[in-house]
Amino acid sequence: MNNEAQWVQPTPLRPDGTNLLPFPVNALPPIIGDMADAIATNTSTDVAMAGTSILSAVSYCFSGVYRMSAKRDHTEPLVLDTLTIAEPSFKKSPVISMVKRPYIQFAHDWNESNKQDIFKSQAEYKLLQGKLEALEKKKDVTAEEIAKLRTEISNIPASNFRRIAVDDITPESLVHQLEENGTLLMISDEAGMLGNFSGRYSNNIPNLDLLLKSWNGETYISDRATRESIVLKKPYMSICLACQPYVFDSMINNSAFRGSGLIARFLYCFPVSNIGTRKYDTQAVPEKVTEDYKNLVYKLLGTKFTYHDEKELYLHFDSKAYGEFVDFYNRHIEPMLVTDMAFCKDWGGKYHGELLRLCGIIHCVKCALNDVNPVETRVGIDTFCNAIEIGEYFREQAIYAYSLGDIDFGTVKAERVLNKIRSKCIREIKQNDLYKFCRCTLFKNAADFGETMDMLEEYGYVRRSAEKGTNNKNVIRVAVNPLLFNS
Repeated sequence: MNNEAQWVQPTPLRPDGTNLLPFPVNALPPIIGDMADAIATNTSTDVAMAGTSILSAVSYCFSGVYRMSAKRDHTEPLVLDTLTIAEPSFKKSPVISMVKRPYIQFAHDWNESNKQDIFKSQAEYKLLQGKLEALEKKKDVTAEEIAKLRTEISNIPASNFRRIAVDDITPESLVHQLEENGTLLMISDEAGMLGNFSGRYSNNIPNLDLLLKSWNGETYISDRATRESIVLKKPYMSICLACQPYVFDSMINNSAFRGSGLIARFLYCFPVSNIGTRKYDTQAVPEKVTEDYKNLVYKLLGTKFTYHDEKELYLHFDSKAYGEFVDFYNRHIEPMLVTDMAFCKDWGGKYHGELLRLCGIIHCVKCALNDVNPVETRVGIDTFCNAIEIGEYFREQAIYAYSLGDIDFGTVKAERVLNKIRSKCIREIKQNDLYKFCRCTLFKNAADFGETMDMLEEYGYVRRSAEKGTNNKNVIRVAVNPLLFNS
C-alpha cells in the first residue's frame, strides 16, 4: 500500500519559500561580510540569519548621526528593523549572541572608563538640586534666584551609565531608556517582548507609538498625571529580533500591528534550513575575524559617542548613483506595487526608503574601513548596487512573509498532524489511532479531525482506504506519503 514509487511530492500547505533569492553576503562590506560567513559556518546555519542581524545591529552605530538624502524633501535615517523567523533548533540564540557581543562589551568598557566623570556629574546635579530645595524654602527668596538656579541645573548635561542593547522591555521602561540614551538597539533571539507593546500589561490596549516613531526619529511626548511630561525630540531604535513561526503568525495577523504600519517597517528573513545534515565539528569563528568585527564596532561606536553632537549629518549620492536610484524607482519599484507587491503595498511603499537606508549604512561602513569622512564622500554606484542586491533579497522575503498572513486555521491543524506523524515516524496507521495521538484543543471532535485528514489527502500527504475491522465495522486506514520523511 505504501510503495514509495507510487507517490509524488505533496503540495506544500504554505507558500513555498525554498526558491527565493539567497542572501547576497558578498554585497556586504568587508569585515561584516566575513563575520556573517564565519558565524554561518560555525553554527551550520544559512548566512542570511547572521547577515540580516549584523546589518540591523550595525545600523545602530549610525542612528541619530546620519541621514541618507535623495531629493531635497526626502531623507531617511540609517535605522533598520529586522525580524528573522525560524523554527526551533535553527540556532538563533548563538547567532544573535555573537552579533551583539561587541555592543555589550563596548557599553561595559565605556562605563568603566567614564565611571568617575559620571559619578561626579551626578553628584553635582544632586548638590544643585539640594540647593534648589533649600532655596525654595526661604521666605525672602525671589523668583529670579530660583529661575537662575533652575537654569543652571537644566544646563548640566545628562550623565548616566550608557545603555546600548535592550532585550525584554516594557513601553514605560523604553521611554525612560530612550530619554537617558537617545538611541537604542533592541536585540534578542525572542520577539515575544513585542507582546508588551500589543497590550499584554495594559488591558489589551496596544502601545505602539514609540516603536513607530523610533523608526524615523519622530518627536514623542509622554504625558502622565503622576509625573512630569517626557519629550523625546529624536528617539531612534534599531530592532534586531528573531522568533519562531507561531510568534510571526500572531504578529502578521494582529490588526494593531498591521493597521499601525509596524509590520511594514520590518525587513524579514526566513533562513533556509539544513537541520538533519549539520555537523558538530564545525570551524570556530577565526580569532582575526572576531577581532576585526569587534574593532570595527568599537570604532563606529566611539565615533558616535565621542565626536558627534545632536545635529544629524546628511549623506548624498553622486550624480550617477542618484540617476540610477531614480530610474530604479520609476521603472521597477512603482510598477511592482500593482504586480509583485500588490498585496503588501504598505511594505512596498517603504521599499525605496529601505534602499536609501541600506545605501547609507554600507557607505558609512566602507568609509570607516578606509578612514574617510562619510559626509565628505558621495555615495557611489557600487554602493547603490550593493544595496539593490540586498534590498531585492528582502523584497522577496517580504512578499513571502505577507503571503503567510493568509494562512487559515485549517492549515495550522494540518501542520500539527504532520508534525505528529513525523515525530513518531508513522508510515501506516488507523485514522482513529492517529486522532488519539493528535487529540488536543485544536480539534473539536473526530469529525473535525476527519476534515483535516481530507485536506492532507487532497494535498498528497496521505492516502486513505476503508477495510473491515472487528465486528465487521468499517475502519479507515491511513498510508503516509514516504516522501514526507525525505524533506
